[in-house]
Amino acid sequence: MRYNILILLIFSLATTLSAQSINDALRFSQIQSSSTARMAGIGGGMSALGGEFSVINVNPAGLAIYRSSEFSITPSINFGKTEGQLRGNEVFDDNKTSFNFSNLGIVLNSTPRGKWRTSNFAIGFNRIANFNENMYFEGQSTGSMADQFQELATGLDGVGIPAQQLDDYLAGPAFDVTAIYDIPGDPILTYYTDFELVPDGLVERSQSLERRGSIKELSLSLAGNYQNKLLIGGSLGIPILNYSQSRSYEEFDPGGQPDGNIPFFESLQFTDTLSTEGVGINLKLGVIYWPTAKLRIGAAVHSPTFYSLTDYYDTSIQYTTTIDGVVESLFSLPAQPREIDYGFRTPWRFIGSGGLIVPKFGLLSAEVEYVNYGNNVYNLDKDGNSIFDTDRGDITNAGIEDELQSAVNVRVGAEYKIERFLVRAGYNWSASARVNEDDVLTRISLGAGYRADRVYLDLAYVRGNAEGVYSPYDLANNSAEQRVDRQLASNSVLFTLGYRF
Repeated sequence: MRYNILILLIFSLATTLSAQSINDALRFSQIQSSSTARMAGIGGGMSALGGEFSVINVNPAGLAIYRSSEFSITPSINFGKTEGQLRGNEVFDDNKTSFNFSNLGIVLNSTPRGKWRTSNFAIGFNRIANFNENMYFEGQSTGSMADQFQELATGLDGVGIPAQQLDDYLAGPAFDVTAIYDIPGDPILTYYTDFELVPDGLVERSQSLERRGSIKELSLSLAGNYQNKLLIGGSLGIPILNYSQSRSYEEFDPGGQPDGNIPFFESLQFTDTLSTEGVGINLKLGVIYWPTAKLRIGAAVHSPTFYSLTDYYDTSIQYTTTIDGVVESLFSLPAQPREIDYGFRTPWRFIGSGGLIVPKFGLLSAEVEYVNYGNNVYNLDKDGNSIFDTDRGDITNAGIEDELQSAVNVRVGAEYKIERFLVRAGYNWSASARVNEDDVLTRISLGAGYRADRVYLDLAYVRGNAEGVYSPYDLANNSAEQRVDRQLASNSVLFTLGYRF
């Protein structure tokens, strides 16, 4: 029983103190393959057909299709809308528009002698994850973030941790501003909150959340075509991760004092900022076989990405009370942001694909990907700089194994050719990565293209939908946690300009 409580307390710390949590393990391991407009328009599943720069994200053997050298660049714009609803309250939506470069790459073609028909080298920069999002919610419910502070200030034996030993970013500042307090002279050190006086009292709360960042991968790829039957390729990936999150959370008594819902309590304001940055390395290997001139079958395996990451975390708390008609507002913040270095490893990926060239029509493509998100692993004792004891990494990783699961992701698409013009459509379905949850991600896409002798243009529109549950704070006894239903709709437009030489 104590071990279970320890796990839950550590998850609470991990979620709030740093990016070393289940949520961020999933966030940093879910990537997208479509960094060019053609790949996006066809649904991201054309790796067996090749001849498209984005295939280095999936099956680098597809680079062997190129019969000439080529340069491509893809600017993109994303319109995101997130709906947040504190359960039992009104739905609020927030919007975010961002402009990015999804792809910049060059393929260098060579034609060796003998049975090898091509030997191509590519170097490129692809955006494989987008973290940009704004979310807002407000409404009334019972419970308070002070419950989390109280829980963090209590040891496993139910006895409070001495005030001078409380952490500097949550429980410690909460004690400084009297969001939690003790009673001098008690034989057993216990922390209390104002909300225990009226546990069913309604509290008005709101939060604005802003997320920014991406993963951009530098890729070095090599592929060869053997007798127009077997294509082999490999890619060395160097992903660069940047992620930031800032939030402003507020609670207040809707009735006010002295006759409010919660005696003494006026308001609580909590803000925190988190930024994560780092670099990783991975390897992708792939093969494509042509049973006939029109049919292609591909397989690829992606090694885990090994990241070296750094977190910077900062908080502030303000707590206001009215006691005997006297209003007191106290404010606390750490002396400096917390900096933590650690390692992170994503799971293996296994991909099977197929493509069919249909004469006088165009092509059809399909792709299936298997990934076990429960195999994400943190190394939280990297360089001996962990702020937690040496058991914390093992416990957090065990929680990832329990909470995340394997998933099968499917991508299908078609391209229709009308002389030099092309039209495309695609569909993505990504299974839930969480145990006992149905947070499926779907994307539909449309695209068009034009092929001149040396220059080509592609345009794509992608609409994605995802849903899940968000909590502004976590508790071992989650009955008092706040549950916010979150729905994210993203609309992306990609434009690719390419030049063959």
